[in-house]
Amino acid sequence: NLFSKMNKVQFIFLLIISFNFNLAFCQTNERLEDEIHIYWQPNIKLNTNDFEFDGTKEKNAELYCEKIKLCMCASTNINIIIDSPINKKKRNKQREKIYIVPVFDKIKSYALTKDTLGLNQQKIVFDIEEWAARYARKQFKITREQFKDKQGLLITWHKVIFNETQNKKEKLIYEFTLDIYLEPKANAYNDWRTKVDKMLDDLKEYATTKEECDRFIRKKVIEEGYEETIFLGCENHK
Repeated sequence: NLFSKMNKVQFIFLLIISFNFNLAFCQTNERLEDEIHIYWQPNIKLNTNDFEFDGTKEKNAELYCEKIKLCMCASTNINIIIDSPINKKKRNKQREKIYIVPVFDKIKSYALTKDTLGLNQQKIVFDIEEWAARYARKQFKITREQFKDKQGLLITWHKVIFNETQNKKEKLIYEFTLDIYLEPKANAYNDWRTKVDKMLDDLKEYATTKEECDRFIRKKVIEEGYEETIFLGCENHK
């Protein structure tokens, strides 16, 4: 058996890379996207046309589809931009502007089948990205409150928060992959749907905003007197 011989941890690690590095709650029902990315929104629905990469060209994709029913792979990530005052003397007095968005990369996502369940499973992965974005915002807020007399500290703390967020997200995707694909559990999809919905609801006050999505779509600084100082995420988004 192929997967009894394969190190499951290595497999999931490779899958997480595919989910996150191959590569949105915006306050309307409008579908926000550009030529490459779809931005998470509360009622967004994915369809097979969103998965533009040819899965037959992805190594082992057809094998995974046959053996463990992993026939669709959503390439997702969270991207972070921090804009800071251009005048460096003001950086200790004015707050940085932080923009965090979960993105779905159309040109690196593939679908070998057109089944609804597969789409719904990949939507959970996209929703996990939104949870990660909300978690990161909460951590940025906590950090600001702890150091409220000192602006500019997010430039120092952003990588710590980003790395912690990514680690938590990857752990969730690891567990999701086990339950859905590698060691399928009864009612796994419904259980995960319920779990992720609750996680999102618990952090609803930190949901992605339309302004954040616009910052990434426009690829320009929004606030006058600011410049981009930090970018973390998908390189094809810069």
